[in-house]
Amino acid sequence: MIYDFFTFEPMKVIITSATDLEVQPLKNLVEKSDLKNIHFHTSGVGILQSCFSIQRMIVEEKPDFILQVGIAGTFDEHCVLGDVVVVEEEFSGSCGVEENGEWKSLVDLNLGEKISLKNPFLKEYNLLHLPEVKAITIDEITTNKNRIQQLKNKYNPFLESMEGASLHYCGLQYNVPFLQMRGISNIAGERDKQLWKIKDAVVNVCEKSFMQLQKLVR
Repeated sequence: MIYDFFTFEPMKVIITSATDLEVQPLKNLVEKSDLKNIHFHTSGVGILQSCFSIQRMIVEEKPDFILQVGIAGTFDEHCVLGDVVVVEEEFSGSCGVEENGEWKSLVDLNLGEKISLKNPFLKEYNLLHLPEVKAITIDEITTNKNRIQQLKNKYNPFLESMEGASLHYCGLQYNVPFLQMRGISNIAGERDKQLWKIKDAVVNVCEKSFMQLQKLVR
């Protein structure tokens, strides 16, 4: 068990997810275990909701560690659906403009400061040694082939989600250790839901998250 150095209280861990669906198997596992001081937080879907919700959670709950659990689409057409990864670096793929077939961010337009959303806590907290990938956060799930190619050219992302950058931004601003763990549910742009593996992605990411918690608070 990891304890706070000053209070000798168990490390306070908050599991954040966009929806309850994505963490229900993990809740069941935690409830049946002897893990202590594990709390759950639902941020809501999308950048606006999740960024505010995660920021408020950090201020009010003062976690020692945040684990974001959820599913995501991948840009890698050869990826095995259901696999679980952690996010090394996030990019914002929604805020900008499309000009002459090219996607330009606020930084490209000299309208924003370049901010790194790399996770500096991976070496210490990727306890399962899961693959570390790049991701983008967007407010509209990508379906257009041209848009997908623009994002690949610009960021070379492996995943897309709607809340990942919110976690990275808030965690970095408040210097709270965090880890974003994702189960891969679908190929970006694929709209035939029969080809998605949502159940596999949810079950697998929850099982890996539980293993992470067991190592973290052992």
